[in-house]
Amino acid sequence: MGVIFITGCPGSGKSTVAALLHEKLKCPWFEFGWIPEFRQKNPHTEISYEEEEQISLENLLLVTDNYLRHGFDHVILTDIREPFTNTVYEHFSPEQIQLVTLIAEEEDEIRRRVLTRDNGNEYRNGEEAVELNRIFRARPVLPGEIRLFCDRMTAEEAAESVLAGLEPGKETP
Repeated sequence: MGVIFITGCPGSGKSTVAALLHEKLKCPWFEFGWIPEFRQKNPHTEISYEEEEQISLENLLLVTDNYLRHGFDHVILTDIREPFTNTVYEHFSPEQIQLVTLIAEEEDEIRRRVLTRDNGNEYRNGEEAVELNRIFRARPVLPGEIRLFCDRMTAEEAAESVLAGLEPGKETP
């Protein structure tokens, strides 16, 4: 396969599903936020937030390419902002990537998850999370994309659906 790209709004379970897949597949896993941020090119030149994000994305793609080149079967990527979904999706061939989008039908569930989480994530903007969920739901489905309703299944069930989709000839629920 190659890249398992998990996307969705805050509170949708991206990190939890990625951790479960990471444990089962024993493969590298990177969240976009783990890429170091450098707001200066040198002591005299600051860069914009947009340029910093572009550099971070390009670094993540290089790291992923390197793992694949060295023979890793899978690399998990998560938490890449929606404007970059197409960039990631277009960087890899259709045979190399499985795009999994976690969305919620019940907006109150996303709001509740964001406001009550205790996993160390400090993001607490329930209204923004709901709006981002709406954006993911409205985005046209990309070829080969799996959309899973995170409010209808556990993280374990979502991970099992992804694993089933990685097996040749097996349908994803």
